[in-house]
Amino acid sequence: MRHPQYSETLLDHFHHPRGAGEVRPADAEAVVSSPIHGDALRLTFAIEAGRLTTVRFQCRGCVVAIAAGSAATILLEGRTTAEALALTDDDVIRALGGVPEGRRECSVLVARTVHQALSGL
Repeated sequence: MRHPQYSETLLDHFHHPRGAGEVRPADAEAVVSSPIHGDALRLTFAIEAGRLTTVRFQCRGCVVAIAAGSAATILLEGRTTAEALALTDDDVIRALGGVPEGRRECSVLVARTVHQALSGL
């Protein structure tokens, strides 16, 4: 059943998450929480020669936060760390086929988590 607020793509990422789990040992990782909605996103990365070879996510949160974590693994794998740091909130929202205005805070966890994990590399 389709929820009228969410795109088919967003719901597909929620129901069939890609890249769930964790990279062990991780070359970089971070956890970011939303003070507004209480969602928490953890991203772990395997990096070889400056390129993200494996990206995994763990999320405690709503439909949008989980879908955004799933989409992040697809958006980020294969990118250089510089390309990953250039990922924007709008990139994630577009990858999900849109996010309802009141739920955008849940999707923006991805870019903040990427920056926290990769900025020091």
